[in-house]
Amino acid sequence: MTNQMKVDRRGVIRGGGAMVAGAMLPWAGAASAAGSGTQLHILGSRAGPSVGSGSYQTSYALTVGDALYVVDCGYGATEQLVRAGLRPQDMRDLFITHHHPDHNIELGTLIYFAWYAGLEKPLGIYGPPPIEAMTKSYLAAIKPDIDIWLDDIGHAPLGPINVTELSKPQDVLDDGTVKVRCTLVNHPPVVPALAYRFDTPGRSIVFSGDTTPMQSLVELARGADVLVHEAIYTKDGVTANLTLNGDARVDSSAAGSAIAGNAQKLLDHVLNSHTKAEDAGRIAAEAGVKTLVLAHTVSLVPGVTDGMWIEAARKHFDGEVIFAHDLMVI
Repeated sequence: MTNQMKVDRRGVIRGGGAMVAGAMLPWAGAASAAGSGTQLHILGSRAGPSVGSGSYQTSYALTVGDALYVVDCGYGATEQLVRAGLRPQDMRDLFITHHHPDHNIELGTLIYFAWYAGLEKPLGIYGPPPIEAMTKSYLAAIKPDIDIWLDDIGHAPLGPINVTELSKPQDVLDDGTVKVRCTLVNHPPVVPALAYRFDTPGRSIVFSGDTTPMQSLVELARGADVLVHEAIYTKDGVTANLTLNGDARVDSSAAGSAIAGNAQKLLDHVLNSHTKAEDAGRIAAEAGVKTLVLAHTVSLVPGVTDGMWIEAARKHFDGEVIFAHDLMVI
């Protein structure tokens, strides 16, 4: 038995003044039945490069029949893929939205363990520059270890790794099962940053990547079944301190992981390069999507519940809203 969490509808908020339920669940969220055989796996739902919390960094998997596609690979992505009951060696393609460590730190790790587990087909890797140079560096770093296994246990060599760099809105992939498009989004100071749309036989899923509110994303998500959008929760007058009042901790004097740096600069980055939950709802409404998934979430105020996140998004959106947790299947 795997540890997949297939959530029911007790935690969803819809129109008509419905209340947040889900008291028996550790979150308030719900999953739309795929029906088409396409499933979205939330491998990691956490934003930011610090480690040691109860959730892992940003990563998603799409399964379409026996085809596996991975979007982003922050810390924990490889382990979470296995915990989700998926096989690394089934990965066809890996897509990176932008080059921050909570989205790409396990690029080499995921390649290695997919090969170690038996990856035989060519692997496609897509992302903004310098993804090609990064991949070559990772392959060079793991080559001595791979060479040892070839002789020691008779493992097959690593197959082709095909890297495609993306820096403009374009069609990315059509493998006969899935069509993928990308567009540019805004995540200063990281340029370029990408959002992706996957159209499968019967379902369409869009990943915002990290971004401020963008019309380009509205157009990419137009009429999609699911929009996975990053989000922050904040209130007027939030000021920086050593904990940023919520998730983004910069106090490196305490035990555990932290983000070393200037608290005010970190707060400015979070506010100026991300999207408020209510704006994510507005984008979902304008795009006409059926389901909004709030993921890669950062709260700048304490005590924010799943239901509060959902209510914020529902200020502008009356469709299904899900607050993402690790190992959800949507």
